[in-house]
Amino acid sequence: MKNDEAVALLADPQFLDKLYTYAYRHSNTSYEAEDLCSDMILAILKALRKSDSIQHFHAFAWTVAHRAYADYCERRKRDNARTVSTGNADGQSMADRTSLSYPKASPVQNPIEDMLEEQFAREEQQQQLREIFREMSFLSHGYRSVMVMYYLEERKISEIATSLGITENTVKQRLFWARKAIKNSISPEDVSRASLESSDYGTCRANAKLKKEQKEMEQNNHNTNKTLQPVSLTFIGTGDPVGNNPSEKADRILSQNLIYLCKSRAVSAEELSRELNVPMPYIEQELAIQCRGVNGRYGTLRRAGQGKYISNILIVDREEYAEANKLYSKYASSFCQCLAEATEMGRERILSVKQLGSPKNISLLFWLLISRAIWSFNCQVRDALRDIFRDTESPSRPYTCVAIDACAENSHFYGNDGINARQICGYSNVYVENLYGDRLQAHFHCNLNLSNDPLLLLTIRSVNGLALSALSVEEQEIAAKAIQCGYMQKNGEFLEPAIVVLDPDSRQELWNAVSESMRNMGALPQTLPQALAQNLASELATFMKKHVPAHLIGEYAGYNTCVASNHFFHDVVEECISRGILNAPKNPLGPEGVLMVLQK
Repeated sequence: MKNDEAVALLADPQFLDKLYTYAYRHSNTSYEAEDLCSDMILAILKALRKSDSIQHFHAFAWTVAHRAYADYCERRKRDNARTVSTGNADGQSMADRTSLSYPKASPVQNPIEDMLEEQFAREEQQQQLREIFREMSFLSHGYRSVMVMYYLEERKISEIATSLGITENTVKQRLFWARKAIKNSISPEDVSRASLESSDYGTCRANAKLKKEQKEMEQNNHNTNKTLQPVSLTFIGTGDPVGNNPSEKADRILSQNLIYLCKSRAVSAEELSRELNVPMPYIEQELAIQCRGVNGRYGTLRRAGQGKYISNILIVDREEYAEANKLYSKYASSFCQCLAEATEMGRERILSVKQLGSPKNISLLFWLLISRAIWSFNCQVRDALRDIFRDTESPSRPYTCVAIDACAENSHFYGNDGINARQICGYSNVYVENLYGDRLQAHFHCNLNLSNDPLLLLTIRSVNGLALSALSVEEQEIAAKAIQCGYMQKNGEFLEPAIVVLDPDSRQELWNAVSESMRNMGALPQTLPQALAQNLASELATFMKKHVPAHLIGEYAGYNTCVASNHFFHDVVEECISRGILNAPKNPLGPEGVLMVLQK
């Protein structure tokens, strides 16, 4: 049996109860029993440290406990002898002398001095822990990771090895050298008190008092020690990000952790410097950068007065993010029912919409309609929220950004990016958008310069058919890439768009075909999207009042669009596929969700 397994058995409540019962039977008072029990536990821990492994824990533990009791009896005998000598001089009775025979009691007790001594001891241990945490933060990533996982997360050697993809021996070696590095950086006495002995893998976790102090320090640090376990923020936004996105200045670990510490409370540069263990000049410089943002008007932080700073964007923890999305997800099935009825009612009108190039199947059109329908529903919820928060001033800006703490990779997020260009290939205006998410890979993002994208330029040229024989060798390579990513397709000896291409009037007609059907459905009023949006907005507003900091409550529109509704798109897409409204894409980088609008 390994040491860490033995320590776990030592902490078993049933075993501790038996140990205390034994101590109580061999003591005069409960105080004396507690002292004896503590001595036995300490003796067992020390014995475990000296043994690499043991065969039978209970036999081993009780043998050590009996020895500890024998030592305890010897000490009590010596203390009683000293007490009797003092009692004879004072003329005390034997009963009084017996009451003074507790081994750790003093003849005169001062509760105030005891309290101060305990306070000083606690502060001293907290300081020792700060020094250890500070040195851990300066370890390289490989060594710091195993220290955090083993001592703070209390994970087993085997679990750490599996998580990091290394052997158990490598984990032990890293722990050994990391502890050695820390011991060389702080005094041996401090390391000993914190139980970071290089020969013992289980001492730190067995020290209950150390764990208690550690938890207190983590609470005081607002969440956890960011120098050891830094947060990772995922930024999501809506609007025009070009030149307006403050998250472009927050891509470093330091930036994100500084922002996170200002999440819901005003913090000074000095407090941030201490909590992040970074010198003040660097913190002050970073604060200035985060307040300016990209355009000088919209940053991730704002000044809160008295030299303090607070978040200027919504920062959402993973748990809150999940709960907010559940509010929307409850309405996915009802919304899909409305959508199914609307698309069936407007099916002929949808198919009659004029397309540039060869007509595409209705499934591609439905992928575009899903995006519009969900966006429309989201706007209905936003408008209902505006009525609820009508007394709250909402900011007006070209782009709104939010951050999600430790957002899971499988967060089911769908996005829709669009780009505009003028005077391209004989068209006065060209607009292209693409949907991306779980089932679809992004073809491009908002910062793409369409005039410099050869794939899209060739796709525009192919609207009326483009003969393969007219292409140069270089253009043939471009065409092959455009076909591979779903922009184009071959039709005999010609190339044509594989994506949906419309003119502005046809695009509006396509959307009207569904939106008007949804407004004119003969369904019950409570099932209409407008009624669903009202109910959802009411629930979401209550949730926001509970979780959103007071100074950011005006960001309700961004919370609705960028936080609460992220999973909704995924839920609707999956249910529409199961209902047969949408086809499941064969290729994630295909024509689904891509729309091109050409204006003469």
